[in-house]
Amino acid sequence: MTPLFASAVAPVAGDDLIYHVHAAGDSDDAWCSVLAQIRERFRVRWAALARHSFATRAGLALYSAPRDPHLCAALSDYASRNPWFLSSDAYREGRVMAGEELLSNRELVKTDFYRGLMQPHGLYHRLCGVIARRSTLVYYLDLHRGPDEPRFGPREKNAFAALLPHLTLALDLRWRLRETDDMNRALRRIVNTHARAALLVDAQGRMVFDSGHAHGAAESVAGLRVEDGRIVAAAGADDRVLQEAIARATHASMNAEERTAQVLSLSAPGRSEPAVISVRAAGSVFSAELGEVRNLAIVTALNAPSEDEHADCAFVHQFGLSPAQARMSSLIVTGHSIASAARELHVSENTARSHLKQIFQKTDTHSQMELVHLHGRICISL
Repeated sequence: MTPLFASAVAPVAGDDLIYHVHAAGDSDDAWCSVLAQIRERFRVRWAALARHSFATRAGLALYSAPRDPHLCAALSDYASRNPWFLSSDAYREGRVMAGEELLSNRELVKTDFYRGLMQPHGLYHRLCGVIARRSTLVYYLDLHRGPDEPRFGPREKNAFAALLPHLTLALDLRWRLRETDDMNRALRRIVNTHARAALLVDAQGRMVFDSGHAHGAAESVAGLRVEDGRIVAAAGADDRVLQEAIARATHASMNAEERTAQVLSLSAPGRSEPAVISVRAAGSVFSAELGEVRNLAIVTALNAPSEDEHADCAFVHQFGLSPAQARMSSLIVTGHSIASAARELHVSENTARSHLKQIFQKTDTHSQMELVHLHGRICISL
């Protein structure tokens, strides 16, 4: 029969506890399960993975076993009076120490921390391992036993020290997963709320960013449509041009000059003006589904989605266009002819040509297509 407080055994390769530590990932339930296993392995009353700020004196139990909301709340309430955190120098990443190394038990029992938190919950002996240190913020694992139970011995400290690097690595992985997930959600919100339709695709035109909004954004531009998860041109004759542009943008050997946006005019069935889009490289990403890295391109609709957008355009600000010139450039960039732009502006074609000539002078361009390309390079690069 195993003694109640048998010395802990150092974790080894193939250890079930080590497996669960590294498999915890970003699952709160899995981390709570890991704490329960650590509690059983080291025969302690309470195990807690917590953090403490030496700057604010605030503390928080992230996970614990057993899950005791009252004890976790007390740890936060008494964090500023925790006598084990009077000095930050002792809390170096990877260090394992018993409570007595920082404060004798004789002094501990005199503190409000002991009387208000430890004694009511039957805690006394402490073994602490520093998992991570970020400036004045420390993440640590605390193991606690009661006053009638044995203190932690050298063999248990060694076993704890052997476990600590695994916890450090697993916690760092959890943070990276959370950071990636949070950043992914933030970037998706940016794309979803952007005034233009911006779509991530791979070399085959398959949508990588495929939320419902992205599909709607693609289909709202008459020159594009989604077909079996791929972005294709609405007019079959334009699709070869579109797919070639995507292939160039996602080519692995593409040089710096080829990374500039490619501006395309696509036929837009049912509309009087064509759809104007840009295609440019968007870097590469590892695909968990394919198990390999794939290059991406961003397909962006340049057609102005609102009547007022031209006034806030970076292109307008850079070249100091007047309101009339800004509106004219917006119409030309979104595929209008001079005649169509004149009708939209309620001016004569001669007046429209005069506006366009002034725009050419200010932007040092000489044709409508050159103007479209310049607009695409400036606006898409911001």
